[in-house]
Amino acid sequence: MKRIALWSLSACMLVPALVTAQQPLDLQMPPQAKAGQCFARVLVEATYRSETVPVVIRDAHDSVQISDPVFKSEIKSFPISDAYKDYVVTPPTFRTEQQKIVVRPAHERLRASPAVIGTRPITVVIREPRLVWRPGSKGSEVRRIDAATGEVFCLVEEPAMTAVMQREVQISPAQISRERIPALEEIIERRFLVTPATVREILVRAEAKDLKIQTLIEPAREIRTNVEARAGTMQRQVEVTAERYEWVPVVCVDTPEGKHSIQAVQRALAERNYYSGPIDGLIGPKTKQALAAFQRANGLPGQGSLTVATTRALGL
Repeated sequence: MKRIALWSLSACMLVPALVTAQQPLDLQMPPQAKAGQCFARVLVEATYRSETVPVVIRDAHDSVQISDPVFKSEIKSFPISDAYKDYVVTPPTFRTEQQKIVVRPAHERLRASPAVIGTRPITVVIREPRLVWRPGSKGSEVRRIDAATGEVFCLVEEPAMTAVMQREVQISPAQISRERIPALEEIIERRFLVTPATVREILVRAEAKDLKIQTLIEPAREIRTNVEARAGTMQRQVEVTAERYEWVPVVCVDTPEGKHSIQAVQRALAERNYYSGPIDGLIGPKTKQALAAFQRANGLPGQGSLTVATTRALGL
C-alpha cells in the first residue's frame, strides 16, 4: 500500500495539503522542485526476491509399536448357591356364616315438655279499712274533746289500701312423652376352619456357574525403531529495496489552469467508463475513486491523486 502526502510549492514556500498521521514526513523539498509546481510524496513499498534455503522438515525420532498381551482361556465352574431345604406351605380353608349381633337393645326415650307459664294482674290489700280519730269537727258525727287542750276530734273510717301486681300463673302443666327406640343390630361374618394348613419339605440342590477364565501368557511389549531425520527446502523472501518515500509531480488544483485540467481529466475518465459524476473541476470522492481505479489498471502511482504521470497516460 502507498501512502500519499500532497505539497504545494509556490513562491519558495512549502504548504501542506494532506498529511498522513501514521508516517511523519520529511520536510525537505524535492531537489527538482521549481516555483509553481506541486508534488505528492508517495510511500513506495519494499521489494523482495525469493531464494531457496535448506530446512529440516522432520527430526530424527523413535517409532514405537505396541504388542498386545497374550492370554490362555479355560472354563472353570464356581458355586453360586449351596444346597438347602425349602418348605411349601398350603394355607388353611374356611367356610363363612353370617351372625346377627344386638349391639344395643330396644328401649324407651322420654321427652319432657315444660309447663306453660303466663302472667295475670291481681289486687293485693296492703292495709285493711280502719277507724281513726282525726282533728276537726266535720269528719263525722262521732266527736270527742281533748280534755287537756280542748281540741275536737272526729272518728273517721279510712278505706283499705291496695296495690296491683303481676302474678305468674300456670297455663298448662308440664308433660312427659315416650318414644320407642328399636334395637340396633350388626351382622358379622364368622369363619369356620374346614381344612388346616400343611407344610411340605423340598430339597433344593446346589448351583454352580461356568466362567471363562483368562491366564496371562505373554505381557504387552513395546518395539522401538529409529527413524532418521528428513531434510527439504523452502522459499524465503529477501529484501532487495527498502520501503521509501518518493516525490511525484501532481497537477496544482488550486489554480484556474488546475481546474481546467481536472475537468479535462474527468472527461477523459468518463470516456473510458471510469467516471460518471459531474464535470465540475473539483477533486470529489467520485473523481478520486475514478483516478484510483485508472491508476491501478495502468500501474501508476497516486492512489486517487491527480499526478502528472496520470494526465500523460490519459493523453492530456
